[in-house]
Amino acid sequence: MKKISMLFGALSLLASSGIWAHGYISQPASRNLLCKQGANSACGAIQWEPQSLEASSGFPSGGPADGAIASAALPQFGELNEQTSSRWNKRPMQAGLNTFSWQFTANHASRNWRYYITKPDWNPNQKLTRAAFDLTPFCTVGGNNAQPPMVVNHSCVVPKRSGYQIILGVWEVADTPNSFYNLVDVMFNDSTTAPEWTQRGVIYPSVDLAAGDSVATRVFDANGEKRELQTTLHIGSATEGLRNNWAFKLATRVNAEQPLLRAGQLGQDGSIMPVYGQNTIYSKSGSGLTRVEVQITKDVVPPADITVTGLQSAYIIKGGALTIDFSVSANTAMDVSAYVYDQAGVSKGFDSTPLASSSAGLSIALNEPAAGAHQLVLKGVPANGGTPVQKTFNLTMTAEGTAAHDHVFPASLGIYKAGTRVLQPKDGKVYTCKPYPYSGWCTIWSASSTQYEPGVGAHWGDAWTAP
Repeated sequence: MKKISMLFGALSLLASSGIWAHGYISQPASRNLLCKQGANSACGAIQWEPQSLEASSGFPSGGPADGAIASAALPQFGELNEQTSSRWNKRPMQAGLNTFSWQFTANHASRNWRYYITKPDWNPNQKLTRAAFDLTPFCTVGGNNAQPPMVVNHSCVVPKRSGYQIILGVWEVADTPNSFYNLVDVMFNDSTTAPEWTQRGVIYPSVDLAAGDSVATRVFDANGEKRELQTTLHIGSATEGLRNNWAFKLATRVNAEQPLLRAGQLGQDGSIMPVYGQNTIYSKSGSGLTRVEVQITKDVVPPADITVTGLQSAYIIKGGALTIDFSVSANTAMDVSAYVYDQAGVSKGFDSTPLASSSAGLSIALNEPAAGAHQLVLKGVPANGGTPVQKTFNLTMTAEGTAAHDHVFPASLGIYKAGTRVLQPKDGKVYTCKPYPYSGWCTIWSASSTQYEPGVGAHWGDAWTAP
């Protein structure tokens, strides 16, 4: 009874702990929300649930540990803790009165919302710690322990800063020990003149490319694609094809070739410089350009394939043992695995080998082999990460001393007659077609009509004799 009471208490705590209370900063868009929207790449699991950055309350004396503030110390969201000056997309920000909006997926009674900003001399290339922040919130909004609407807006006066800064928003719920932690990556530009460049797209370093691949920008205005503004990068080597390398090189080429476009990350002085990683694409104000997409084209190569030699369709079990030997070759480097399954789907043997566009032998010693139908399944996983190859071969196992036969059922079904002997691969036995007038039933079989199938059908004995 004591254990049951403890379990009930734990469940009650979960039920009252606000585990369904979730939300995120939607304006200006938080780091986690931009992961969901695609403006931040390689974010991991947070892209599916930007509302779930929940940790214990009490920041700055409590809450998530230094180095894990961005992820709320949740290991499944660890990618958010990466921190460099070029890692995250930044929202434009000016000092003075700004609006911060929270979107709730489950609104919960709230104690308060607090906003912190990094110090003027913080280091954006170190993991985020409390020491990076001014630990006096520049804005605090009370929640009155009440349940807020699904969207709340806060008017806050943001301190003067320059360049790249981070704003930490903390939503402290009222009847749980937890808070929600969101970061907003911002870029201060206090110029009063209209911005010269407007964001129109992003170069995502999403995949590594191979020699022969290419990546290109596609530029559009209100009337459609402007092909004359396209920039193409052909990948010449594996090193050039590394995701961060080609992203940097494409951004550099855009800046060299297109006076109406710039690619890179925006600095506090207004310059746009390519980086090794994600690069934002901007168009010149007044150009009429509306968006830029990035298209990757993979070099056409023959699909990976495996060739098998020396494999038989039927094998004889001798002395209770059987080893199947054969050779495999491939047209590209891959790891090949081979499995033998019996009719019940039980694995009876296995072997594997690496291939480098070459041939190798495989030898599978079956575990307690028995007569009947089997399947050999080959699986090849290309070393370059391409589509795996799978091939399946039907095999028949018979015991030593099994009677001679004319056909393996149902091969040559139409010519069966009285006295025809067939091997039934399902049980490894040989059956003989009965004399006339019963022999006519020996040729009656289909996948949907199996009543006369030797040894298997409901009326097989009308057409066949057992060994």
